[in-house]
Amino acid sequence: MMMRLSQLSSLCFLVLMVGANVALSAPSWGIACGDGRVDTVLDDFDSTWDYCCSAHQSIPRPTLRPVAGCNGNAMAVDFDLRNVAPVGSPNAGQSWIVLQRTLSPHRDLSHYTHLRLALRGSNVNSHDSLEIKLRDTNGLFATTLRSMTDLPVWRAIYIDLRELSGNGTINLADIVGLEMAIVRCAGCEVFDNPSLGGPPEEHVGTLFLDEFAAVDLKPGAVNRLIETGFEAVTPNPTLSADAASALRTQVARSGVGMDLIPTWFPETSLSFNSYAQAEALLVFLYEYERTNDVAFRDAAQRMAAKLLSLQIPSGKTQSGAWFSTYLSHNGVLSPPARASQSLPCDGNETLIQDIDTCEWVGNGAWVLIALRKLQLGGFYDNPDALSDAVSRGAAWLLGQFSRNPAYPNLISLGTEGNISAYFGLLAAGKAYEAEQLGKAIFQFGWDPVQRRMKPGVLPADAATAIDVSGSWGVTFLRSIGRVQEALDSQGYAASTMRVSSFDGSMYGYGDIAGPYTPTVEFSAQAASAGIKDANLVMQQIAALQIPPNGSYPGAFPGAADHWSGGPLAPWNTTMAGVSPTAWAYLAQNRDPLLDLLVPTLSLSVKQQDLRTGNTLTLSARATPGSSAVVADVYIALQFPGCVSLACVQFWQGGLNFTTTAQPILRDWPVAFFAAPVFSYSFSGEEPAGSYRWLAAFAVPGTLNLIGVITQTSFTFVP
Repeated sequence: MMMRLSQLSSLCFLVLMVGANVALSAPSWGIACGDGRVDTVLDDFDSTWDYCCSAHQSIPRPTLRPVAGCNGNAMAVDFDLRNVAPVGSPNAGQSWIVLQRTLSPHRDLSHYTHLRLALRGSNVNSHDSLEIKLRDTNGLFATTLRSMTDLPVWRAIYIDLRELSGNGTINLADIVGLEMAIVRCAGCEVFDNPSLGGPPEEHVGTLFLDEFAAVDLKPGAVNRLIETGFEAVTPNPTLSADAASALRTQVARSGVGMDLIPTWFPETSLSFNSYAQAEALLVFLYEYERTNDVAFRDAAQRMAAKLLSLQIPSGKTQSGAWFSTYLSHNGVLSPPARASQSLPCDGNETLIQDIDTCEWVGNGAWVLIALRKLQLGGFYDNPDALSDAVSRGAAWLLGQFSRNPAYPNLISLGTEGNISAYFGLLAAGKAYEAEQLGKAIFQFGWDPVQRRMKPGVLPADAATAIDVSGSWGVTFLRSIGRVQEALDSQGYAASTMRVSSFDGSMYGYGDIAGPYTPTVEFSAQAASAGIKDANLVMQQIAALQIPPNGSYPGAFPGAADHWSGGPLAPWNTTMAGVSPTAWAYLAQNRDPLLDLLVPTLSLSVKQQDLRTGNTLTLSARATPGSSAVVADVYIALQFPGCVSLACVQFWQGGLNFTTTAQPILRDWPVAFFAAPVFSYSFSGEEPAGSYRWLAAFAVPGTLNLIGVITQTSFTFVP
């Protein structure tokens, strides 16, 4: 993509403003119509499509006309969905129009992974949806992009071909036609400030369409970026100090939310999201470490005490959890309403849909991460209460395992919740349980074809969410020793989510699908995890920090522009709030998830139930942490009847064991390793029963553990 002169001038101005040292040959940015990042164009809209039909004859026929587009000609569709099909008609209450294009010759899309369509709308108050459809010889396969006709600038939207659903399986090798529907969508928009609302929905306007294309984004494809390492962000101490102060300033000094921080600062109806509290608490702890300013220590103490008081007490079904958010209602701090009915959450929820609404696992996990960070600081004035809260929170997470029998050892069908829970368990010292969850996350959430983390574990969960493909999911993959997979997944995110602001003045990463506009929180998370051009992205984001004369000095808005819509309906707000401010800070200092990447040594056996003649194969996987570590390596075996560490036998290589605590390897610079290390065939004379292998790293020359002891078991029956 060629950068316009105005864009280049804006970029240079921003670079000077933040004190950056970036060459004028900075990489072209953003996914844009006409950028050449497509493999084949299915329709360039040099001519208009055919109008098919509508929900009812009372809906005006659209006008289709050729206009200048973002890459040659485009098609303008003037639509009016203000009328709906009347009561008694086949499509009562509906309003839609359908456009079609026959492909001659037929097209083979079996070698591609994504569709890419460029579009924009004319009316920001028309929040109607767009259905994208492919037709094979058997029928239609479609996906829905909600609230899209209000998109004010040209955007090239990616759609994974697996997102399309229909009757049976689509035959991508024989696509005979394309189809689109513009569908009235009432109540689809999430306004910039939901507590203030927005103008009435108008359901009329013009949709502009251009460059309907297919692209292959598998590794090795020409339009798939390759990452070979994790990039670092150059710290900006001034930005950090101002962001931390902005958060501390917004902590409530009185009222029902006292010592908590509102999720979004301009909202008129205050809410205190538990994830936001965890983010703020982490910032206060890191800033106290960085500056020794006791004001941040004290703010952390007070916020933690409040969080401990809000933990769901014993005797409740969801004891140990935190509510997803707390609302200020009639002078009382109240939980949200259930999903299944209009009743407030009370900690006794049993339906999964209610638990996910009332006590979202991701929020609870992040509270654990923050409380554990506080615990390690050693200055909380009630350490016993803090330890009890961490233990109870971890126990609640463990109680959520395997809620869906089809996905054993998972908690949520969404990948983010599982990844957050994984790190929450690591923070709470539950390494073995985290390992089991991690294996399930990789089993069900990893896409082996496109080599990236998916947003969910279901087969149709193929859209792009940068937190799982480009940031938290990347750190998770590193944590389980899948470094190449982490780089590949992040390369996918960098290939699909680069975007400029609506006015073209700044660059960053989008959050869900799209991309639409740079988001601060998700761009900063990806930069923290080392995504391509991480430093450039954070220099761009720095320009969004609210100046001293602004309403919330030092804070950050959620995004460069307001946007809500698409296949997974992201909500990008220009309101200032906790999440964007916290992650802008953390990207400049320390990603709390990277702090949880300590070296681990895990074991696995090829077969768990062994009989005479079977061979035991033991494999080891060593995963380095976020910094270089030298360690002694211990691997030990508990025989049947041994129930404590006092009777374990330490493996010394081959078939040699000793009862003396001796490492098998001394002073080893921990590096990634994954291979079988031990093999033994059972003759039938060995003791029957349960065996357990144990593994750990230790500080060289001592028995002081680095990380935790991991284990795997097997049984032998002659």
